[in-house]
Amino acid sequence: MKSIKESLPPLPEDRTALSGDVLALFVYSYLDHAVHDIMCAEASRVDVGEYMTLDPANAPSLPVWFDVTHINEFGHWLYGSSSVGYAPAIAVSGLAFVAMATCWIISGYFSGAFLMKNTLECDAKNAMIVTGKTWIFMAVLMVCISLGSDFLWAQLDVIHPLSDPARGGLTKADADYIFDSLSVLAFWRWMFNSVMGYR
Repeated sequence: MKSIKESLPPLPEDRTALSGDVLALFVYSYLDHAVHDIMCAEASRVDVGEYMTLDPANAPSLPVWFDVTHINEFGHWLYGSSSVGYAPAIAVSGLAFVAMATCWIISGYFSGAFLMKNTLECDAKNAMIVTGKTWIFMAVLMVCISLGSDFLWAQLDVIHPLSDPARGGLTKADADYIFDSLSVLAFWRWMFNSVMGYR
């Protein structure tokens, strides 16, 4: 038992970095889901097919740049966007925040992201490298959680077919949420190191 304890990484030292990471993920999770819900509500409200039947020359309500022929050829971004959702494990902003923060803390513990030598006692380049390593491990964990919850939901569909069907893998909303978190965490860590770092 003692050898296992000695092989574990040291406990987190920099609680300011850890708290800032959790706060950044909290704000990011809630904003991401709120904007997604607003966009889906707006997309379900707009009937693009109605605009396609209008003659641009005789429809004063259409903007000048609105060209119906482009919609007929390439489609419109509002088509089908209301049906894109998250995996069951990250479908709600609170669940998404808890899952991502937990994965970040676990991966940061093993990568040493919360040690002073990797937050404040190093230059910004080293802080970004540690943030990148931590984020990669966190992203892998989040993808596993998303796919795993979708798989379990598909099994629920077999047992109880009245539930909403499973998404069938990683959706665009899942990928956007997971992979866009890198910019939030990297910016926070860079700013934290640049402003408060003493190397």
